[in-house]
Amino acid sequence: MTESIVAAVFWLAAGLAAYPWILYPLVLAVLAARRRRAVPSVASWPFLSVIVAAYNEAACIRAKLASALGPGYPGDRIEVIVVSDGSTDDTDHLVATYPDPRVTLVRQEPRAGKSAALNRAVGCARGDILVFTDANALFAEEALRRLAAPFADARVGLVSGQGLYAAPGARDAQAVGNGYVRFEAFLRSRETALDVLGGADGAIYALRRTIYRDLGPAEVNDLAHAIQAALDGYAARFDPDAYTIEPPSAHAGQEFRRHVRIVAQNAQLLADWLPRVVAASRRHLAWVLVSHRILRWTTAPMLGVALACNIALLGTHPLYTLTLAAQGAFYALAMIGLAAEGAGLRLGRAALPYYFCVVSAAGIGGLARYLRGGAQAVWAPTGQAARGQRVSERAA
Repeated sequence: MTESIVAAVFWLAAGLAAYPWILYPLVLAVLAARRRRAVPSVASWPFLSVIVAAYNEAACIRAKLASALGPGYPGDRIEVIVVSDGSTDDTDHLVATYPDPRVTLVRQEPRAGKSAALNRAVGCARGDILVFTDANALFAEEALRRLAAPFADARVGLVSGQGLYAAPGARDAQAVGNGYVRFEAFLRSRETALDVLGGADGAIYALRRTIYRDLGPAEVNDLAHAIQAALDGYAARFDPDAYTIEPPSAHAGQEFRRHVRIVAQNAQLLADWLPRVVAASRRHLAWVLVSHRILRWTTAPMLGVALACNIALLGTHPLYTLTLAAQGAFYALAMIGLAAEGAGLRLGRAALPYYFCVVSAAGIGGLARYLRGGAQAVWAPTGQAARGQRVSERAA
């Protein structure tokens, strides 16, 4: 392979690795700056059906119900439906005995997965707006009002909030997790300038009831609904002040497994839905899905190709010495993060290079699982995933 070909491959690989993390956000920022949107006034608050799919969530389910039914939203305009997917702990009892008639328990037996649970809940929901949320993600006081307000515009079909992380003794995971959330918030706030989203946040988002279609067994609801809303001709919105708080992953290994599951499920869904998006000539949505999702999953192999080519180009130009030194420094920081985690040391935001490498590697793991047919329909809480059980996660 000649020097010019190696150089071309190097710059192509480096560009593809940088695109979803640097170039795509910059292009979005330029496009969003040219579009300003007035916030609609709310004449009356819509009736909300808050839907929670739960499996063995006894540790947090009552706190979840309290946060949903607090003073932040008009009490006569909300209900909460909890679908227990074959829970074997006290989840059913705690929900059934919750002292509020606005709470409904639905038992799903035998276990059929999150998608089936959501389908079942929507079947008995009374609300004009469906709010999908995780059992361990507690609503901020104004979250539901912020989520509901954009639906005053009849063109809006989906509104996403964001899930933040907080937990004592997990400073690295919390700092990195919230850094990742802020990056996602930057993208989502600008994608909605194009009236689309590359996926809602599964911890907290709302969908107009008329859009809902039954989910397939392994479909990730937050990504499927973002695509469905656009295909039905509705606009998507994002409000960072509509947020929840939940615990982060305990360590990088758990984060890796979580992202592998996310990528495998999202890849399966996009294989089914992206051709429909293209056929419907939804160019903005297609661009967002490829940039926000697919190209991000290829970061690790692109970085590997760039590194190999960079080594081959040493001595041909001083620039390649600098680029190799920069890569070496970044990977050295990642190794320090790995060593610090093994030693139980806390690095805070300095752990970012390590977690970036972990998440990038998970893209390859997730694509490999998808190609093996490993997208799964049955899930468990994150803490149980650490003990080897299966988990279905929100899109990432």
